[in-house]
Amino acid sequence: MSYLDSPRIHFSGYFQSDVSTINNNVLYYNSDTFKPEDQQPSSSGGGGGWNPQGTGIFRFVSCSVTGASLNGKPLTSSAQDPIIGMAMENADQRAPGKMVDLDPQQQMVSQIWALQVRLTDNVERALFIGDMLPVGFMNLWQRQQQGIRSDQLLAANYQSILENVQWHGHSHSPVLEALRKASQHGLLAIEFNLFGYGRDPSIPRYTQGHIVGTIGPYHEREPKHFVLGRQMTAQLDPNPNEYPMVPSCGVYSFQCQNHPERQTLTADFGNALPIVDASGAFVDLGPLALAVLKQPAHAPISGNLAKDQVIVLGQLAYDPPQPGAAAGDEPSPWYRQTAAIQDFDYSAIPGARQALEACPVLLLAPSGDVFQVLVQESIDGLYVRSDDHVLRLNAGQQLPVGFFASRYGKPLSAQVNVELLPDGATLMGGPTPPQPQISVPADAVQYPACFHTNDNGHGRAEIGAIPAGPGNPRGYIDGQLYGIGYQLQHQPQGYVSNYWNFVSVLAFNRVPVPDHPTWYDDIRPIFVQYGNLYPIMSKYVVDLGDYDSVVRHMDILKLAFALPTSDPNHMPVTRDLSDDKRAIILKWLNQTDAQGKPLKGTPPLKAAVLPAPQAVDTDAVTVSLDALQVAGKTAVVMQRQAQRKAASSKD
Repeated sequence: MSYLDSPRIHFSGYFQSDVSTINNNVLYYNSDTFKPEDQQPSSSGGGGGWNPQGTGIFRFVSCSVTGASLNGKPLTSSAQDPIIGMAMENADQRAPGKMVDLDPQQQMVSQIWALQVRLTDNVERALFIGDMLPVGFMNLWQRQQQGIRSDQLLAANYQSILENVQWHGHSHSPVLEALRKASQHGLLAIEFNLFGYGRDPSIPRYTQGHIVGTIGPYHEREPKHFVLGRQMTAQLDPNPNEYPMVPSCGVYSFQCQNHPERQTLTADFGNALPIVDASGAFVDLGPLALAVLKQPAHAPISGNLAKDQVIVLGQLAYDPPQPGAAAGDEPSPWYRQTAAIQDFDYSAIPGARQALEACPVLLLAPSGDVFQVLVQESIDGLYVRSDDHVLRLNAGQQLPVGFFASRYGKPLSAQVNVELLPDGATLMGGPTPPQPQISVPADAVQYPACFHTNDNGHGRAEIGAIPAGPGNPRGYIDGQLYGIGYQLQHQPQGYVSNYWNFVSVLAFNRVPVPDHPTWYDDIRPIFVQYGNLYPIMSKYVVDLGDYDSVVRHMDILKLAFALPTSDPNHMPVTRDLSDDKRAIILKWLNQTDAQGKPLKGTPPLKAAVLPAPQAVDTDAVTVSLDALQVAGKTAVVMQRQAQRKAASSKD
């Protein structure tokens, strides 16, 4: 089961993501060249981006349950079920969650850590409360058509599970009671879409954006971060103007789940339909229909289809604004009440059940006597995806990554081979050249070239870092970045893969732990870099570059550095510290001299010079950026697109 099952609840409101933007620039990791003005916002002439003093906090703001589904029936008012209108809150007895990038050269899988989700009726503190399993966003694309040139044009979605779910009180809600009974082992499924994010300090929703999401039941042994269902993959525009993630048909990828027991197909359009502006109002694409082809298709479907070639399951209920209507400041009622998830009942449609067994699902736009194909299911319904797509590996560490292979939404019962291959082309560089080279040395991260799934379509691949680590190839940045692509070994010709289906890996350097670490030799280089890149800490809590300031805060630092990464108070917030360096810091904090202070050591006679990173062997490609685009996702995406265009022009 998943969030596309029933019962499910929908919520909407705002989110806050108060990210720090200094660490988006790869050059600022070099402490030898870092300048004080690099911590100033770009709007004042500094280089710290639009929000250099961000805290990293991620939280829900003014979110409430706005709709639900029970036994296939939509519910939209508290008169139908008292859960409608209840508040969807954050943790109330611990710190908020955090949003962090994997690396300055991979900012496209930003993860949410330590988020706690709590449903309350303002009487009971938590009708349920659970911890969201950390996950990086997926399906980033230029969804918004109008607005300032900033990150608010981009949108993405998160899908994960809530763990350790605890239920309390009695709400007299049939939906909530059904959700409790349908869930297993303290788990729930959660998915939400983010859009309309504000980066301009002059607007009220600075660091805030819209969120629309869904919570449903989850059963073990299913994917945690996607639905084992019908996967609709959009063709991307091969020559977009600025952004590489622009669908040629205007509609992005989405997923569906077939429920043959009740003859219903459930589709999630929450991050697929383009929006006009930051309010979330849908672009008017005209009538849209979800359908299934009458005959199996073993190749991509191009052009138009005659009406007698498809079985229409129903029209989309999306509600674009009427001509002349005043612009609002929030998504439409249908979007808020359903999260753009729609059930298509095909029980009375002849041939639909049989066609869905072996024929592709299609999103169509009627055009006269024919249908234009906008988005189609993967060829032969074949699909494979990794459940985890972001890894941090310490030297010598191995982690299993689960993969699921399916055909028309069902696990592949026959064992199939899945190939793994280097895929550095999908990683994003920093916004300012020159950039350290990624993916070298190639053998520092190891994984099988191929593995096979079992009779339930599930397989695992061990991905590991060699004991020696990558060897500090990027100089002033700890570790190295790798991308791992994957595909079915026998993939149909013309198969279209999701642009984001790859695994991003950060492999940390091996750093020996000295017997007696000292401030000058071992600790200060780590703390100074962190203080430069996260100034909210050094300016208002502890000056990480000053020995005496650090000593005065020893107790809190011991606690923070010993916390697991899943804890909201974990230090560093950026979660880019290796186990080796953490061990050095904790050892230094716990080894004190006769005065009870950690060892200071001797100041270096000359500043150490870190190895120069290996430069990328390409011509620098620059793009025109305004103040709100510097050091952010937009800058990275535009830079990547410019590099792709430059490379293609040389071919």
